[in-house]
Amino acid sequence: MKTLVKQLEGTIWTWETPTPNLWGFQSLGGEYEVLTNSANNITAYSNTEYIDMAGLSQQEKTMFIEGLAIEYQTQPSAVNATPGDQIQLVILVSDVPADTTAAFVGPGFAVSDMDMMNCAICATHVWTFTQDSAAWSSIPTLTSMVSNGLMQATSSDRLYVSVFQRIITRKSGPTTSTLDNVVVPGIRVVCNVEAREEPEFQYIMRLRRSYELAQS
Repeated sequence: MKTLVKQLEGTIWTWETPTPNLWGFQSLGGEYEVLTNSANNITAYSNTEYIDMAGLSQQEKTMFIEGLAIEYQTQPSAVNATPGDQIQLVILVSDVPADTTAAFVGPGFAVSDMDMMNCAICATHVWTFTQDSAAWSSIPTLTSMVSNGLMQATSSDRLYVSVFQRIITRKSGPTTSTLDNVVVPGIRVVCNVEAREEPEFQYIMRLRRSYELAQS
């Protein structure tokens, strides 16, 4: 059995006021791209990182996923959060590249263009600032966890690791948050795989499927 690891470093969001009323963004590892940046709509996405399994696949063996863990460097944190502010993180591990639609709705569900069998896990974690935790240098509470994904084996050369971040707050409107700064910690995906031989026909069909998906 082999242990494969992919790590994405943390990010820092800082409210820039009074102008331009946007969020400053710093990626400590450079993997993320900002998708939306306005007072009430802040998102970033990383979908270019992957675990290289070419050395294993070249042995004409199938990789069976025996275990998968998501590790945080530490808890998310913030400065001057208001009760109700949230940090939403979606961690998606798949054998094909993922777009934001797959992260939004979950692989295999309506609208998604990713099959559930190509996703090892799509985990959504929501961290919420409560009345007790919303204070200077705040630490949120993990209030929601949802996961799906059915992939157990693959002949692909790569396992793609995608992370979507959304800061849920209101800096503009009838009621506004005092949130000034958000730190999203580094995230590490640890995958235990076993390379095993399959019957030739089954392996060829799995290989063909991986090739077709890579071309689409």
